[in-house]
Amino acid sequence: MIRNLIWIIAGICMMLAGCGVQGEAYQPRATPGSQSVIYVYRPYAFLSSQATPMITCAHESIELESGGFFEFVADSGTVTCVAATEATAELKFDAHAGEQYFIREDVDSSALGSHVRFKLKDADVGSDEIRECRQQGIKQ
Repeated sequence: MIRNLIWIIAGICMMLAGCGVQGEAYQPRATPGSQSVIYVYRPYAFLSSQATPMITCAHESIELESGGFFEFVADSGTVTCVAATEATAELKFDAHAGEQYFIREDVDSSALGSHVRFKLKDADVGSDEIRECRQQGIKQ
């Protein structure tokens, strides 16, 4: 009985270890002098891994999976990121040419739906946190 339970738990752990986005690891992109590079990333969290709300940042939209990131190039000016959930999450910031920006997406899931939070991270912190994520390319 206990042996069977151990095998079941081991099997579940092996399945969970394989969860998350499959893709290339983060490699910093050279930032063009006339534009900015924006990285939106979502660290892996098991409890919210089933929710993939649609997010739009500037002119790009994606359903970012848990453990994934997406990068895009934007012109200087105000960038707005919005999540299409029950409680709309929004982040606005000014992007400057030649700069990199890291936006962390956190998703809390419950029986009532998903709640998204965006946080603009310091480049040193963001470039460290994003290393655990994999590049995702499912644009809508």
